[in-house]
Order: sequence, then structure tokens, then C-alpha cells
Amino acid sequence: MSKIKRPRRSKPSESITEREAPGFMTPSSSVCGTAPTGTDGRWTLDLSSNLWQMEGIRPGQGVKEGFHLHLGEHCSSTFNWNGAEVPGDVYTDLWRAGEIDDPHFGRNGMKAKWAMEREWWYRCKFKVPESQRGRSFRLVFDGVDYACEVWLNGKFLGRHEGMFSPFEFEVGALLYVGDEGDNGVVVKLDPPPRSYREVCGRKFGWHGDYWRTLTPMGIWKPIRLVATGPAYLADVYPLSKINDDGSATVSVQVQVAAGKKLLGKKAKVLAVIRGANCETGLHTAEASITKLKADNTLTLIFKIPDAKLWWPWDLGTPNLHHVEVVVSGPDGTAWDEKTTRFGIREIRMERNPGYTEDEVMYSWTPVINGKRTFYRSGNWGGPPDIFYGRNSADKYSKLVALAKESNLNNLRIFGWHPTEVDLFYDLCDEAGITVWQDLLPIASINLPRDQKFRDATYAEAIACLKTLRRHPCLVLLEGGEESFYGNEGLEYNVEFIVGLEDAIRPYTNLPYIPTSPLNWPPLLHEMGVGKPKDSGHTHKMFYTIGALMLEEEVPTWDYAAIPEFAVSSAPNVESIHKFIPADEVWPPGPSWGHHWADLDIFRALNFQILGDQCTDSLERFVEASQINQGTIFQWGIEHVRRRKPKTSAISICHFITFAPDFKWGIVDYFQDKKRSFDFVRRAYQPVLVSLEFSKRRWLPGETFAGRVWVVNDRHETFANCVLKTTIRDEDSGRVLHEQSDRIKSVKSNASEHHLDCEWKVTKGAAKGFRVEFVLLNTSGRELSANHYIVLRGDQARAKLACESLSAELRAHKSKFPCADYYRFFPKMSGPQRAQSGGDSPDKADGFTTGGATRHS
Repeated sequence: MSKIKRPRRSKPSESITEREAPGFMTPSSSVCGTAPTGTDGRWTLDLSSNLWQMEGIRPGQGVKEGFHLHLGEHCSSTFNWNGAEVPGDVYTDLWRAGEIDDPHFGRNGMKAKWAMEREWWYRCKFKVPESQRGRSFRLVFDGVDYACEVWLNGKFLGRHEGMFSPFEFEVGALLYVGDEGDNGVVVKLDPPPRSYREVCGRKFGWHGDYWRTLTPMGIWKPIRLVATGPAYLADVYPLSKINDDGSATVSVQVQVAAGKKLLGKKAKVLAVIRGANCETGLHTAEASITKLKADNTLTLIFKIPDAKLWWPWDLGTPNLHHVEVVVSGPDGTAWDEKTTRFGIREIRMERNPGYTEDEVMYSWTPVINGKRTFYRSGNWGGPPDIFYGRNSADKYSKLVALAKESNLNNLRIFGWHPTEVDLFYDLCDEAGITVWQDLLPIASINLPRDQKFRDATYAEAIACLKTLRRHPCLVLLEGGEESFYGNEGLEYNVEFIVGLEDAIRPYTNLPYIPTSPLNWPPLLHEMGVGKPKDSGHTHKMFYTIGALMLEEEVPTWDYAAIPEFAVSSAPNVESIHKFIPADEVWPPGPSWGHHWADLDIFRALNFQILGDQCTDSLERFVEASQINQGTIFQWGIEHVRRRKPKTSAISICHFITFAPDFKWGIVDYFQDKKRSFDFVRRAYQPVLVSLEFSKRRWLPGETFAGRVWVVNDRHETFANCVLKTTIRDEDSGRVLHEQSDRIKSVKSNASEHHLDCEWKVTKGAAKGFRVEFVLLNTSGRELSANHYIVLRGDQARAKLACESLSAELRAHKSKFPCADYYRFFPKMSGPQRAQSGGDSPDKADGFTTGGATRHS
């Protein structure tokens, strides 16, 4: 069975600092100061724990059975409900309880679909201490997926739909305090949606070409009981402006909500800014509210001299600050207090040089704190697990650290995946990794054309944005993913996505791009949105099943930005054994197909990149798939980076995946690096020595020729550098050629061709050769190291062989109109299918335990 590291278990916790409360998804921007006593400040009870209970029942039956009631019985009808954990998800709770087998293992997920036909009830008990009597209470939900109804102590509080928008209820009149007894909160989850079109934007897509079975559902973010005085801080939003003298102006927008008894009365707001991970001193501002309204908004202005700025990690230090805000009454009693972490930084976009307005419409070059930046990006592909209950702080921390290790300075949350938990953005803030955020998961869909849907989606976007906008890592918003594909419904989709910017603009000054890609269809450009070279998705190597040669396809890419560049690979051998049944591991059984292994694409790309389909053993096949993914990524990334500043961003698709699969990701589901990780790490070095060459196969006697570039993303010039070049036999490592060249200057934030490399290919390279570069600065410190594997062979013959294999595989696929893996398995799709279902699983055609298909 799959070996999963479970989240830390915890009891409900009384806390005055929500960051300190148990539950890895607890927000970090809520409370400051010391523990409140009596009626001062904010008191928080975090209900994150594994002491919840859950039960499923036919839709509509739960209320009839009294599931919503809180009767205080010691041995009630809920006594034997399953244990459950919040935050979490229904499937993980069912797996723990033994009602389903691990849905990630084999094809078990297909057997758990019954869970989607039920409504699921969650309940827990909690106490409110006597010290909080007389205060105002709110029951706050940070996120429930997807639709729910809530009761407290048997009283119906309300209904909510939308997984990304927080919601809350005033509950002071319903609570038992002190010795009055336990309180009981009950949440009923509706059966999950089955049609993505009807909920897109308020729930992420659970279909597509890398998830197959179960619609996620659950209480995926924390629930908290919050006690304050009669007024509370509904929102705190710091905005920064950097001044020419090195100071910064920080405008802190504060929203104060007041109860009816306070209307017309006075209040005071005090705010303090201090360094969170840097020394900045204390900066104080205050304001008065002379007549409280139900909703009050004010702005406090700070002038911070010699400001410590937040920078992406490759440009500087990601300095962070806290702003601590207190709202108090005329007598000085603190009604509420809230700490918000933020960074002082500015972001704007500039046009990419080299393009006309007929070629590119939008500005794609990010300028952070006045410095032009290139986004070395990866589509995040998360969360770490599509089943929220299997996520943990450790997983998030490890994966964000791996992103930085791979030299990414940007992660894109794209429209097939959910907006992340607050911890993710906190970690990116701390690591100095910028985030390109598809604000809502609106992906590849003909949107419903009714005003109710539009209003609800826009409201979800605003609510989501208000939870994210404090994070300095957030640098670019996008309205949707592949939202303008095709002509069907295009006009309305454009109106909807362009209108989304108008809806959110009062709440943010962040740059906004409507969708990606924008290079197609032509009708889109006739409507005045995007141009042919704005942005493109470069997936053809993958989706044409290797019909295009890498060396010929990549040079055609001419876009200001590439938001997606996709190639798949198998996970590591050790990982495969964790989620594929032993009798299906090799040759591949149907569980490979269920987990999105496109065996034909693997074979075709192995053949093109390595000259061998590598189908004779599991180890060789896995290694080959990862090398072909890495090689294709390296070629594409380096091509785009050499074009700097004409192109200013490329994002591989993906960095991780949220389930064990054979698809995207350079880090597999079990947080293990694939071989392709190192190719990307090299290609994404901030200072990169890059070789441009025309083909990957050379024959003895030919003169290997390439152009050597240095790409420098740092705002620093390196003078008097030395470039060392070594060519080795790939098998033996024997040195075939060496040379050393002086580079007078590597310019700041630039890409430049410095010299040419030539070498006559000898017979000593039996299978191929390895070209290595090391760039040293004037003191001998390594600035960049890179290498390439070049094959010995005839390029023209190889192209014909690749085209022939691709045509054969595409012809076979054309017989199966849907994206189905049955075509790989004769008992599932061929003449033998009527006899399938025996004791042994079907095996994929073309895979053996000996022999391999090669070409020269």
C-alpha cells in the first residue's frame, strides 16, 4: 500500500495567536500581543483536530434523522460515528476508518465513487471558558469544499457554496459559556458537484488529463471560534510605495466592523510596524473614528526610512515586516487586535522589447522594486495531495525548498489547480519565490451565461483575493487557464474574463493578464484581446507523440512569455512500487494507464531523445522517460532564456503533481526528485552558460558546431571570466577535447553570444559525447556549470525513424476517440476483451523483459 506521511494530530486549541494554533493550514496573519485577559483583545479557539466525527447518509435524510441536533447525550446516536479530522477531506477519513482502500493505490479510486452519492456530516464539541462571557463571538470558516450547511447547538446558521471564499456567522447568542455545557458544531457537506462547468471558478477542475476518479470534498481549511469586543478588525491590508530616497511609504488599510450597540460611538485604531525577519525599528501611527458605522474603513500612513525591501531570492533578501493593529474603545479597552505579515515591494509590468503592437498586446516583463526580472517558473501542480487530509506542513516546506533548489524564482498556480492554503504563500514569502496566480480555477470551459453564476464567481474572486493580497510573493494575477480555446462560446468567455479584472480592480493594484495562451484563436485577436506573439503553450512535442523533432520545433517559439511547457515522465522506480500493485509493475498493467501513463508518448520520446524505446526493463524505461523530459525541458528553457529580454518568462508544466501518476512534474508525488530535476536546475541557473546547436546527432568526420551564450539574470556585472570547455566520450568519460577562453565581461541582466565552439567528431565517441562548460569569475569561483549529451548518429535517418514511429502510434490512437488507456492493453481493447477479467492483470503490448528497439 502507499506509504503516506499523515498530518500531525491535534486537539482543539485555545490560542491568542492563530499562527501558533495547531493545524498546518492555520493562517499566520491574525493576532498580535500577549494573551488577552477578561474582555481585552482577541481570543481564538482553533477547532482543527482529529476529534471530529463524521457519517454519510442518503441526500436529504440527515436532517430527518436529526443529525443536526445537539442533545448533550453521553451515548447518542452519533456515538459510533467514524473519527474524522479537520482540516481534511472525506476520502481520507473514510480510508482511515477502513470504509475504502487507499484511493491512490492501483485502481482503488474507482471503487470509492459511491462516496460521491452521499451527503457527509461532521460534528465536534467544544467549551468556551468563563473568562470570555459577554464578548462577541464569530464562528469562522476559512474554506469548505464545496457546498455546506452549518448548525450550532441545534440552531441552523446558514448555507455556503464556494471552496475558496471564507465565511462566518455571529454566534454569541447561541453559545454555552463556562459551566453551562458543551457546544456542538455540525457541518453537512452536500454530495460533491459532478459537472465542473456549473461550479468552475468556485471549485477547481477534478477532471482533465491527470486526475480520473473522485471529486474532492471536505472541510479543507480551519474552523475557528473568535471572541472580541463589540468591534473587530475585519481586514488589514498594507500597500507599499518605494521612494527615490530609499524610504518607503506604507499605507495600511484597516476595516473595522462594529455591532449595533456601538453605532455612532468613538473608537481608536493604533498600528505598529516592525521587522519580522529584519531589524527596522518601530514605526507607529494612529487614527480616531468619531462615529462608528457598521463598516468603517480608514488608512494609516507610515514613512519608513532606509526601507528593507522584499526581493526575490536571486535579486536580494526577502525582508518581511509585521503590522500590528489594535482597535479600542474610548476607555482604552482593546476590543480586537490583529497582526499581518507583509513585505515592502513594488511590482509593475513593462513591454517586452523587440515586438510591435501588432505582435504583442500585453506587457510581460516584470519590474520588481525597479529591477527588470525574468520569471524562471514552474506550474506548481499542487497541492501536495488532492486529498487535503493527507497534506502537511512538512510536505509544503520540503516542496517549496525543492523549488528554490531547482533555481525557480516563480511558481504559477494555474487554472486547473486550486488556490493554495495560506502556508504555501507564507513559505514563498520567506523563500523569496514569486507567485503567478490564476486567481480562480477557470480552465478550458464554455462558461455558463447566466448572471447568477457570474455574480457568484466574481464574489468568490474578490473574497479569494482579499485573503492573498498581503503576500509580497504575489506578483501577477491571471483570469483563467486556456479560457479562450476554440470559437464555441468565445465571445462570452472573453467578456467574462476581461470583466473579472474590472470586478477585482478596486481591491488590488497587481498586474492582470486575462488568460493564457493568447496566441490563438485568430478570432480572439479580432475581438481586441491578445496578439499572435503574446503568450503560447509549447506542448507540441508531447501531444503530437514525438512527430516533431526537438531541434526543429523549439526554435519556432517566438512569444513574449510561455506560461506552459509540458512534457511527462514516469516517477522513480521506488515510487512506482508504492502505488502500482506488484503484479502490474512490469510489464505495465492497467494501473499504469489509470494513473495517466501514455505509454506511446513515452516510447516515442525515448526513441527520439535516446535512440531507443527502452521497453526491455522497468529501470531503463523510467530512467529514459526522465532523461527525455529533462532534455526537452533543457532545450526549451535555454532557447527562451537566450532570447532575453524579448521573452521574459517560461513556466514548465509542472513542478509537482497532486497524485501518484506518470504525467507531469520533475518531483514526484512522494517528494522525490526525478532525473529531470537536475536538467531544469541547470537550465534555470541565474547565471547560465548555454550552448546553442542545431542538432543532437553527429557522425564521425562532421564538425560539431555551437554558439556559446551567457545569460545573466542577476543585476551584477562579472568581469574577466574564464570559460572552460571539455568534450568527453559519454561511455568512458575519456577527454576528447579541451579549451579555455576568456570572457571580458558578463553584462548585468542580459543575454549575450560570446564565442563559437567547434570540434571535429572522432570515432572515439562510440555512442555519443558530452559537452561540458564551467564559467569562473575573476577569482576562480564557479558562476555556472552546464552540460549536454550529444548522440553519434545520422540526423536525417533519425528524423525519418521518429516520424515513422510517431505515425504508427498516432494511427493506433486514432482508433480510440476518447482519452482512454484501454488501447494499450489487448484484453481491454482488442479481440480478447470479451475474455478479460481473469486472475492475472492485462499487460501492455510492446514491453518485454529483454531486447530493445534501437536505431542509429
